[in-house]
Amino acid sequence: MTGYASHELTTPNGALTIELRSVNHRYLELQLKLDDHLRVFE
Repeated sequence: MTGYASHELTTPNGALTIELRSVNHRYLELQLKLDDHLRVFE
């Protein structure tokens, strides 16, 4: 099963974009792209 979803949120503090992609794989692989000041939330 494959799938894709994205959502964008804009607040007075900035913008947040979330993209989710799924492809037929046996294992879970996560990739996060964050600014340096947001890495504490990883």
